[in-house]
Amino acid sequence: MIKIEILSVRNPQWASEDGSAINCRIRTNTLVEEVPFTASKHDLEPHGREIYARCLAGEFGDIAPMEPKSAREPMLQSKLPPEYLLLERFLLEANQENNRKSFRSVVIVWGSLLDNLLDEMLEREALRAAVAGKPVGKPPQTFNGRIERALQVGLIDQDDARKCHHIRCIRNVAAHDWKFSLASTDVLPSFRALYETDHSQTLVFHKDLDFLVQQVYSASCAMLVMRFMRLPQER
Repeated sequence: MIKIEILSVRNPQWASEDGSAINCRIRTNTLVEEVPFTASKHDLEPHGREIYARCLAGEFGDIAPMEPKSAREPMLQSKLPPEYLLLERFLLEANQENNRKSFRSVVIVWGSLLDNLLDEMLEREALRAAVAGKPVGKPPQTFNGRIERALQVGLIDQDDARKCHHIRCIRNVAAHDWKFSLASTDVLPSFRALYETDHSQTLVFHKDLDFLVQQVYSASCAMLVMRFMRLPQER
């Protein structure tokens, strides 16, 4: 795993009443530009704990007080739909795999979520077609088939389909190649394609498998999942 080097830290501000977290703005060797960051003494990643300790030591200036409570409280929202509750449970599982540094498992579970989500989208589309008296073909049985059928019926566009195919490629190699690495066939080009499409404005590309799984593949999967979940359920 590439070592994250801290290039700059600015504007530290308390983020929790118990003093366990500090908001700030940081730049690292993996980021194109400065970004907001919450450092915690309990952070699972070493650089998060390091930033917290250095802020606490006063290296980046005085730590500003917390914002007033009214400015921090999120707006009340209506009850979340079931698919978002399912996503929350999935993210807990994915984070557990990530915390174990089980990156092959991270690849497989994210790919499986997208595959299952496409399957559910196609099931709803088939039901709408049947109700409308339109012919309904046999449901596709593979990730590749689901991507192509979703594209054919207009549930996803060409850009979505290309990203899904790159994710499918990486997922398949992780599942079937016990030597899963950047040297595995087609893996690096697929990682790079996802990077160029989704992350080139924010991340620096590193040829490091763990970095690419955590920062590129997982994030691209998450973007697609959120996009698909926002698609209209009825037309």
